[in-house]
Amino acid sequence: MITCRSASRFVSVALLALLAAGCTPVGKNLRSALSEGASRERALYDESMELIQSRQHEAAANRLVELLRTDPQGELRIEATLALAYSQLQLDRPKEAAQIAAQVIEENAETERMDYALYLHANALLALSPAPSAAQVRQAAEDLERLRQRYPDSQYAERAKETLAKVEERLADNELQAARLQWQRNQPVAALNRCRYIIERYPDSAAVSGALELMISAYRQLGLNELADSTRAIRKGSVPP
Repeated sequence: MITCRSASRFVSVALLALLAAGCTPVGKNLRSALSEGASRERALYDESMELIQSRQHEAAANRLVELLRTDPQGELRIEATLALAYSQLQLDRPKEAAQIAAQVIEENAETERMDYALYLHANALLALSPAPSAAQVRQAAEDLERLRQRYPDSQYAERAKETLAKVEERLADNELQAARLQWQRNQPVAALNRCRYIIERYPDSAAVSGALELMISAYRQLGLNELADSTRAIRKGSVPP
């Protein structure tokens, strides 16, 4: 005998209530309804994919929203949600795309599509207008690094590496600008500490040269001439002739 627990995940809330009340066996009519529901959801998903392929992202988003509203816990939920995030990003709605991708990351730790969710979330954050905040850029960098570390064989790993290099350049430059501001405010120790951080955290960035130059000036101001001289030697050695 088929019990309540055997009911498909595609059963609606109303139908679940009826089953719970009478623990009704699943008959032919119910099986047919479930099959038709699954077929409709697959048709919506396939149609949305075709629309994405033809770059009709608004129409695709509408189909995906309908699918997720009809079957919020169905087998296609994660794929449809990520496709919706992608469509929102293509429609120049990075805030919405980031929110949708973040939901997948938070609620589906074991999903096989985590690499794509991280990639989408990072790119959506970086596309925020007029510009992402420093915290959002750092979060994007964390997403990309997580993708590279945990999913090295992902099809998105190489692109994540390239994007991460650009993001780290931006972060390093932000740190250098902050160090220069501290220097202008007569805070040489704080500027030195920030410059050291740049060198340690972003050793391959273009900001390293500027950080070393600023450290030389800060050491001079603090009367640490030997450190200033050794730092100058390091800078000369790091700059191609």
